[in-house]
Amino acid sequence: MLNSAIKNTCRLVALLLSALLVSCDAGEGGRDSTSTDGPHSFAGETITVVIGLDASAGGTTVGRLLAKHLEESLVGNPTVIVNNMPGASGLNAHLHVLLRAPDDGTTVYYGPRSSLGELLELPGFSFKYSQFTPLGGVQIGGLVVYARTDAVAGGFSEAKDLIATEALRFGGMPPEHGRMIISSMGLDLIGANYKYIAGYPSSGNIRAAIISGEVNAATDAAHAYLSQVVPVLVDEGHVLPIFSMPMLNGDGELIQNALVPNVPSLPDLYESIHGETPSGVTWDSIKTLLELDQTMQHVFLGPPNMDAAAAKTFRAGLEKAMASPAFSKEAQHVLNYVPGFVDYGRQAKILGATAEVTPEVLEYIKAHIEKNSRY
Repeated sequence: MLNSAIKNTCRLVALLLSALLVSCDAGEGGRDSTSTDGPHSFAGETITVVIGLDASAGGTTVGRLLAKHLEESLVGNPTVIVNNMPGASGLNAHLHVLLRAPDDGTTVYYGPRSSLGELLELPGFSFKYSQFTPLGGVQIGGLVVYARTDAVAGGFSEAKDLIATEALRFGGMPPEHGRMIISSMGLDLIGANYKYIAGYPSSGNIRAAIISGEVNAATDAAHAYLSQVVPVLVDEGHVLPIFSMPMLNGDGELIQNALVPNVPSLPDLYESIHGETPSGVTWDSIKTLLELDQTMQHVFLGPPNMDAAAAKTFRAGLEKAMASPAFSKEAQHVLNYVPGFVDYGRQAKILGATAEVTPEVLEYIKAHIEKNSRY
């Protein structure tokens, strides 16, 4: 949960935002450009990518890599720099671009967004992500939920063995964190009993707690699971995967996470345990969160009414950068995976999907957060 100091900061920011923010819904476009002579050129300009994370965060590593390749792919080959602006759970960076960035495309936001902050109207969220100019999104990768083998007396060899135990201690970040919500909902779906242990500030801290035995179940991004969990814990026989979250493709279909093809997907595991496909409000809520929070974890956003030609050039440059063999090769070397590209049209639909969440699902998500907050 946000502590009281951060809540107070967010409330002050919200008051400022309410006072300054007027009709600035940019939708999928941006303001009309005065240029009619072809694509906008960023020649001789410096583009600042504002990231709402600290310099050591994994998201910053992705952002710096993208910034490097944007320099090569944007028309005019501008200088692209990164400005880390952490604070207030990313709201400082959001509001800087929303309220203070020039509309010429030289200052944009990159990093995570809080779809649940908007959906649940958490402190500071008196704006909608649809008010930004969408420039494109990044799919970081799906999730893997795993547990120590000693979570079951005598050990366990397959995920269904966990259903009988009541000793699962799931290590997590604050209960309203999207990755924590959808992963613990997955445990609820298959019928596992667990106690949610909140308060860990990062995935690295949770992995350390898994190693020490302080907690015995956790979730991680698939690429981090492969690089951090498998060699240290899985290969040594201390941990086994429970399930992976399915991925939502561009056609809206749920598919197996290709990074972890041997880890059972949640709906497949459910069917193997219960003999039928998943359904009901828990499953509906998981599918909603896959769309809102897991299909596009990171975003590029321009300010409201961003110059339309500059926005078009940026979108084309981002797609070109992420499709290049040079980016794929370096991403594989630096990140151990290649992030996926989400075009701005799909991005805009995802950003607007919070308005389509059903009352039943919304109430279930709130109740789930409340349940995990009790421990």
